[in-house]
Amino acid sequence: MTCVKDARLASIRVLHYMPTNFGMTGVETFILQLCIAQKRLGILSTIAIDLRSREEVGTIAKENGIAVFDLAEGETLASGRQGKLAKLLTRMRRAQALRKLSQLHDVMHIHAVGIAGLEGFLASWASRRSALIVTHHATLSWYSKYWNAVSSITFWLERRHADRVVFPYSAAAEEMIARGISRSQMTVIPFCVDEAAFEGVARGPLPGELTLIMSARMFGGKGHMELLGAMAQLHSQYPMLRAILIGDGPTRPEIEAEILRLDLSRVVECRGRVDHRQVPEIMRAGQVVVLPSYMEGEMFPLCLLEGMALGLPAIGTRIAGIPDIIVDGETGILVEPRDLTGLARAIEKFLVDIDFLERARASAQVRFQSRYGAGAVARAYAEAYEAAQKGSRRV
Repeated sequence: MTCVKDARLASIRVLHYMPTNFGMTGVETFILQLCIAQKRLGILSTIAIDLRSREEVGTIAKENGIAVFDLAEGETLASGRQGKLAKLLTRMRRAQALRKLSQLHDVMHIHAVGIAGLEGFLASWASRRSALIVTHHATLSWYSKYWNAVSSITFWLERRHADRVVFPYSAAAEEMIARGISRSQMTVIPFCVDEAAFEGVARGPLPGELTLIMSARMFGGKGHMELLGAMAQLHSQYPMLRAILIGDGPTRPEIEAEILRLDLSRVVECRGRVDHRQVPEIMRAGQVVVLPSYMEGEMFPLCLLEGMALGLPAIGTRIAGIPDIIVDGETGILVEPRDLTGLARAIEKFLVDIDFLERARASAQVRFQSRYGAGAVARAYAEAYEAAQKGSRRV
């Protein structure tokens, strides 16, 4: 359901802060789609972010009337080559800039990959004005090996000062509760996709036809090689089976070499990195979205939600938040990580059981509309903002 402007919420001003920079990922896409939906609802949003290597954020935000404050004048906090002094100076500059910005907003909304955003916590605390919301985009168990002194300080500030801490699914939230975040602070709100951008329904397949869509950065563990292996098992028996790969990354040469080795060049198309605004049209060329990920740090993949928005059932693995997205046997099929045979059988199920495909198409879109549309998620966050303002932990 699309957002309808609510005069009661029009006075809420939210500053979204993304501390780290790993390029254009699902985190940035989520922030943009949430801000666009919040604008429709009447909430005024600003994004504070380092735009280097993700200029697309600035372009899309500008087109949709979302203000962006570029933090690129400092060194990126994701760089491992920085010295301790350089990182400290970067944090100090950012904290000062964020403190000034937070004084113009009612809510500081930090989007943390792991335990991150120390300068955002310090800025919110120093301004003593804005309520503080933290959305985590990685599980605590994944982040534990990166924990350091800065993480300890950041987590202490989060426990003490965050008005709401948000995870997209309950199992990840329970990890934080076990580490000391109170249940009264914790809220589960799923990630979302803009239903206005991903509107309509993708066409159904012709008899014997099936096009798989895999939209994921080309990193080890995302499952590209497993998908190619499953395609190799099936394509001689099902000559109208196709796959479109959206995304780029360090493993692309290896993936393209495997396509050649397996003689899949005529049935697998690599689109590379595309502007996110082009993704809906590419996905409409498919019938099933697939993500056979076993990547450490996987969370709640937006690509599955994007496919479901267009009526594409999903094939995914039993890791992280994916089983919360896919209802096995209803909106798609779950397989074990790195199970090439199981993946091939799941693909074949959609090829041979047309009735199942049609039921799954309808169920996937209904599930998306009831849970993952940006309108519904923006309203859930609006309620969290209001509750945070009323019960602010500012001291």
